Amino acid sequence: METKVISCDQDLMDRIAALKIIKAEQEAKISEQFIDLKSSITIGSIIKESVAHIASDKDTKKNLLTIGTTMGTNFLIEKILGSNSSIKGFLGSMLAEKVSNSFIGKIISKI
Repeated sequence: METKVISCDQDLMDRIAALKIIKAEQEAKISEQFIDLKSSITIGSIIKESVAHIASDKDTKKNLLTIGTTMGTNFLIEKILGSNSSIKGFLGSMLAEKVSNSFIGKIISKI
């Protein structure tokens, strides 16, 4: 950035106006870059990019699918049956997990 000699009030006012314009342009550019960064680091996009990069192999896809579905069913079973509330709930959730894992295994083996 060049340094200008300011000799009067009008030069100072012109320089301040020019710097305000530069500041507004820089803020707009930073805001745009921040929005791009924010959208690129969402969990969904990170997972999508990672899975797309890693899962070029069919066995890897199957393993990731198995892990994802198992985690999802375990989460749902725990929320629905409340496995931590009683022994009955714990045994019920264990049984439901085993049954769902066998079904998931059969479905995934067909893929």
